[in-house]
Amino acid sequence: MDTLLTPHDFSMLNKTEATSSSKSWPVYIKLTNRKVYGADLVLNATGVTPSCSIEFKGETQIELAKDMGIIIDTEMRSNIPDVYAAGDVVNTSKWTDTEYWYQMRLWSQAKQMGAYAAKCMHKHTSQSSISPLSLSYMPPIDMDICFELFSHVTQFFGFKVVLLGLYNGQGLQSSEYTVHLRYTPGKEYTRVIVRDGCVVGAVLIGDTDLEETFENLILNKLCISHIEDQLLDPDIDIEDYFD
Repeated sequence: MDTLLTPHDFSMLNKTEATSSSKSWPVYIKLTNRKVYGADLVLNATGVTPSCSIEFKGETQIELAKDMGIIIDTEMRSNIPDVYAAGDVVNTSKWTDTEYWYQMRLWSQAKQMGAYAAKCMHKHTSQSSISPLSLSYMPPIDMDICFELFSHVTQFFGFKVVLLGLYNGQGLQSSEYTVHLRYTPGKEYTRVIVRDGCVVGAVLIGDTDLEETFENLILNKLCISHIEDQLLDPDIDIEDYFD
């Protein structure tokens, strides 16, 4: 996008640049190719492509993934000693034990990674002053609980939006799971992903009050086969079954 235009701005343009219809629109967008389009609403999304141009003295350079993100281990360390990374700039492809969590470059994940990186740095710094014998008895750093389940909460057009786990069947074949829907116009939208009798993801829009229930179902891998057909029946309070 090059420029956001009001209807007045649009009327002042050279009409040969415009490609939208003669219909009047509340807002117009001029693209970098000089094309102009009318729209009811413009949502401007900022990209989060990693941009790492750090150079280190010596032969060893920081290891980058194909997406140019810094490759880190499960304790937020890069391949260079004492160099840690967190947030949009990292790549977590080495994290293999995360069945219901995956990297999505969001501010919420960046915050969680930053806090966890600080915890890891403190632990490693403390270990450096401990004798090798004592160090052998120290337990490894456990992954923070926030990395057990992908979750994101936001507001969109006044509606609460909650995304949990494999909410869009991420990493699954369409034949591996079933989708359950409940939709009340203007009030709520609930979409649940079920694989092998267990809930693996959910989209909750509106005041559904089902966040904790589905979070527990996903993390505990509880079988819901016996009530799967009634899982989203509004006359059945599933919290009574599983909370």
